[in-house]
Order: sequence, then C-alpha cells, then structure tokens
Amino acid sequence: MREAMLWLAALLAAYATFEFLRALRLPREGAAGAFVAPQSAAAPPATVVAARDDRDDEDDDFLAYAPLPSSASPAAGAAAAGPAPFPSDSAAAAEAAAAARFELELENSRLRQALQAQRDLVALQQSEIDRLVEDITALREELDAHAASVASSPEYSEAMVLAAQGLNAEMIAERCGITLAEAELVLALGRDGEGRR
Repeated sequence: MREAMLWLAALLAAYATFEFLRALRLPREGAAGAFVAPQSAAAPPATVVAARDDRDDEDDDFLAYAPLPSSASPAAGAAAAGPAPFPSDSAAAAEAAAAARFELELENSRLRQALQAQRDLVALQQSEIDRLVEDITALREELDAHAASVASSPEYSEAMVLAAQGLNAEMIAERCGITLAEAELVLALGRDGEGRR
C-alpha cells in the first residue's frame, strides 16, 4: 500500500512538472502564432501548415518561430513579404507588450485601491459631518430652550403681566411677593420690551 502511494505521488509530481513546463512554453508559442499570422497572407496556406507541423514536432526548440519558406516560390514569397523581422524581435515585442500590460494592470489595481481608500475616507468624513450637524442642532435647541426659560421665568411671569397692565413697582411687589428692587427691574424690562415692539 505504501509503495502504491509513493508511485501515485511520483506520478502526480511528474504530471505537475509536465504541466508547468507546458505553461511556461505557452506564451512563447502564442508569440510564434502572432508572428505567423501577418505572413500568412503572403505565403500559401500549405507553407504555414508545414511550419506549424514542424513546430509541433520540435517541442524542445523554443527559438524556431519563423515559418519555413515554400520551396516552390522562395523569391516570390520574399518579394511579397519584404524583409522578414527576426523571431527574437517578435518575442521581445511580445514580452514588452506583456510587461507593459502587466504594469498597466498593476497601476490600475493601485488606482482602484487608492480610489476605494478615498471613498472610505469620504464616507467617514460624511458620517462625522452628520454627527456634528446633529450636535449643533441639539445645542441650538438647548440654547433656545434655555433662552425661553430665562425670558419667561415662572417667578417673574406674573410680574411681567402686571407691568404690562401699567401697575407701579410697589403694587407689583405686593401682589407677587417680590422685593421692590425686583419689581422695579421687572417694570424696566417691561418698558424695554414695549419700546422694542
């Protein structure tokens, strides 16, 4: 049983290695396919198929990117296609394009993270602003209630009504049970209130 498990693990490791090497080779084969496609209009389809067959046969040769020219018309294919770029140029261009794309995706990811951080900061600031507005509203209501209670103190409200009716300070002091100085102050406040109206 132990030997079977070891064989199974070795087989699994070999398969993983094979898939890893195959995955490493895929971008290069994709670049080779991109190199073959522009010349397929100038070369006959049989030439491209032959080049693909040769590439499939030579799995170990990573540098054979160019299709083989047709033996029937080598001069016509060269004249129509012009000077063919070197395979290393296309591979380098593909790698440069892949690197540029990776950098753009990385920058895009950084910008998205920065944008999300800014959104979180704005949400936090908005919640703080809402809390401050609630606090200010509560303080204003408390201030208004305090100002109203000072203006209409129950001890002096009856005295203010009597002052508005035109009674003098001595009569207000007797009726409300306050001192003469307080009654004179209430009378002066009543006159000030009438003067403002």
